[in-house]
Amino acid sequence: MATSVQDQFVKQMGDPSHLSHLSSGLNQLRHQAAFCDVTIIVGDQRFPAHKAVLSCASDYFHGMFTLGFQESTMSEITVPGTEESFAQILDFAYTGHFSLSVRTVTGILKMACYMNMTIAVELCAEYLKDVKDKLTVDDCFEVWSIASNHISLSDVTQIYSSHIIQNFLKCVNSRVFLENSTASVMMEILSDEEIETDTTTEEQILQGAVMWLKYDWEQRKVHAVDLLKKIRLGLVPVDRLQEILGEELLAIPECKDMVKKVFKLSDIMDTASPQLMESHPDLFATRNTITAVVLVKEDSYELGSGISVVCVTETACYKLTKFADFPSKFTYQESDDLRNGVGILVSDGHLYGGGGKDFALFSTTPARLESHYKCLSENNFFRYNSEKNEWNALPPMLKIRHSPIMIQVNECIYSIGISENAVAMNSVMEKYSFSRNEWEIVRDELGFMAFNVVVVNGYLLIKGVMSHGLLTSRIELVKVTLYKPVKDEWWDVSPVEQLEQRSYFVEVDNICYLITESHKVKKVLCDCESHRPSIMIAETVNEDTDTWVKVDGAIGVDGEFTFDKRKLGMIPMACDCEAHAENGVNRDEDA
Repeated sequence: MATSVQDQFVKQMGDPSHLSHLSSGLNQLRHQAAFCDVTIIVGDQRFPAHKAVLSCASDYFHGMFTLGFQESTMSEITVPGTEESFAQILDFAYTGHFSLSVRTVTGILKMACYMNMTIAVELCAEYLKDVKDKLTVDDCFEVWSIASNHISLSDVTQIYSSHIIQNFLKCVNSRVFLENSTASVMMEILSDEEIETDTTTEEQILQGAVMWLKYDWEQRKVHAVDLLKKIRLGLVPVDRLQEILGEELLAIPECKDMVKKVFKLSDIMDTASPQLMESHPDLFATRNTITAVVLVKEDSYELGSGISVVCVTETACYKLTKFADFPSKFTYQESDDLRNGVGILVSDGHLYGGGGKDFALFSTTPARLESHYKCLSENNFFRYNSEKNEWNALPPMLKIRHSPIMIQVNECIYSIGISENAVAMNSVMEKYSFSRNEWEIVRDELGFMAFNVVVVNGYLLIKGVMSHGLLTSRIELVKVTLYKPVKDEWWDVSPVEQLEQRSYFVEVDNICYLITESHKVKKVLCDCESHRPSIMIAETVNEDTDTWVKVDGAIGVDGEFTFDKRKLGMIPMACDCEAHAENGVNRDEDA
């Protein structure tokens, strides 16, 4: 059918201000009570309104007026809330605007949630994110209570939950908090690491928990034991512990037993706190204390930092962002193949570091040689103080200045590294005694450059490479040596088959394995009891090597390190751990 001439010039026309005029007109009619078909009663005040407008603005009223409820035929309807809050909600229904203040926002949010007014709730949420520090403790708790029951307010819930936890001491002085917080809320607060701030002590946290219990003792005493288990009682001064708990709590047998345990351990508290934190974390470890496997990440030489520490937990790999630089700096090396020159060892929860000096063999210019010999007189062996985030000097190694491999056997640390006057591929072995607090030379020259050391049955199994010349010479063969510290005896136990240069030994449950360059696992049979010890590389075994293989360029260290993550800071980091990837850890870049 042909289009008529008249139809060819159709154009949609409109007034951009029409909706604004319509909204303004409806609002004027409301204030004049014109054409209003319902009156909302809140408290002692009556609010004339139009059902059509209320239904469009609120799912609560839409359901009430369209689903056959008896209110749909009523001319007057009573709703809970305050007059002031509903007046603002009604203004928003007609105009899309309302006035929020620190004093009124809590009531308006509560009513907006009750009436299911999504946009009004979102606007309240945006306002609340900026004013948490200006609200009273009572208002903060009420906001949290409202938000925690609405999925759309998860951001507000998180923000105010954190705020309440960090201000726990103020909360327990609030009647509203003491009356309305449940046992599950208290358990959540006391378990959260954010409750520990720089100005909050465990004694104060205990006092707050006791205040909550005794506010309604008859109803809450059943939760006493569970709550006290969330308190690190060993961190509370023993002379205050019984006083704070009082007769009521001490009359509960389990509570009394916990206090007895603290008193029993109090005598060794000052001298053995790291050990107590590890052996009794429920009593002595802070909520921010974490124990993790240590990995030493090889940072760029140009940064001038000896090491950075990466911790591997069950869920992710983390980089410690505030970890103190190793005090012994090294000079930038142009070769990409060199290690950063720092050796790391974990012993009894303590972190030790050694080496980190320039390597004379590569100091090819007079200026670099001068820099090298200048640093030889500096200390090169340190123990990390996690409380103060600093390295404390210990007696320096006698000859080793670069790339030490450190490993503990009984009460000694053995260090194998490059000496201060190294001119060939030859390692030195030294021994540090904890009891004597000094180093001694074990062997001036091993006859090869060591790269890998493990302890098996009390023996040191050392892997390295031999060459007839300098480092620039062709490497001819992989060397494996077995050393027995007790008798100071050495054996060449290089296996008949040629080992790959980049393969390495690991020890797991006193069994030695060889990890090949392709990450295949071979069991190493060590005959240490015969007159002449030997090793043999057995068949490939079906073993999971995830925990043995390097993680994102980091070198694994045998041992666990305990630290306070508030002081050192932690960020998730990329890694190739399959188990971590399953938990959603970012494998592409640092968070």
